[in-house]
Amino acid sequence: MTDSAAPDLDEEARALLAETSRPRRRVRPRVSRALAEAEDRMLATPFGEVAAWKLGTGPAVLMVHGWEDDNSLWGPAIDLFAAWGRAVVAIDLPGHGFSPAEDASIDSVAAAVTAAATELGPMVAAIGHSYGCAALIRALGQGLEIARVVMIASPVPRTQPRRPLQIDGADPAVLSRADEMREAHGRRQTEAVEAALRGMTAEILAIHSLDDEQCALANSQRMVELAPKAGLMFVDGLGHRFIAQDPDVLQRIVEFVEGV
Repeated sequence: MTDSAAPDLDEEARALLAETSRPRRRVRPRVSRALAEAEDRMLATPFGEVAAWKLGTGPAVLMVHGWEDDNSLWGPAIDLFAAWGRAVVAIDLPGHGFSPAEDASIDSVAAAVTAAATELGPMVAAIGHSYGCAALIRALGQGLEIARVVMIASPVPRTQPRRPLQIDGADPAVLSRADEMREAHGRRQTEAVEAALRGMTAEILAIHSLDDEQCALANSQRMVELAPKAGLMFVDGLGHRFIAQDPDVLQRIVEFVEGV
């Protein structure tokens, strides 16, 4: 390979990573039925606007969905908190649902979390699922203050290597270089996540299902090892997504948030 070819390879690898890291939006965005009477807002961030809903008055619980999901994940949780008289705030992350912002990078989603907490708060607690956990950790690490945080099926801190990229028709050399770049970026991100967790002042409840097909239980175990005030609840048979809607799990979350 000539010296002039190396920059081209890196450029192609970066373009491939940018394409593969873009979430797929639903053809028709949806709003949870539980939010039918909620106040809807568009919140400004440095990365574009994000859609948000607030139901109820007073200190709220902020709910942050995961990758290629949306506010509708939280329907059962919203209903349960509403029965307790607790206000809730739900957002569609950038690149998802009704949010016009397209950049779904970790800095963008953290900015969305901070905007929602700042403009629709105060927040008594926050709940994240999957990528929403990463968004919350980044926002908290940047100075957002929320006393109690629930992390469901967290993908971070990453404890296992990513699977190699497999894209039909892609140049093997470009794929290989993209994997190298992705792994290097992942190591930096893990270091940042672990540093943020070590300095965390929030009380954390991590929840994970043993049969999670997307995120390893070891991620949540590592989180609990690092964060000064963290506990782990594990269940089985709920997989990656349904765990955020299971009645028993939600009851435990409400008890944690409400301090009962």
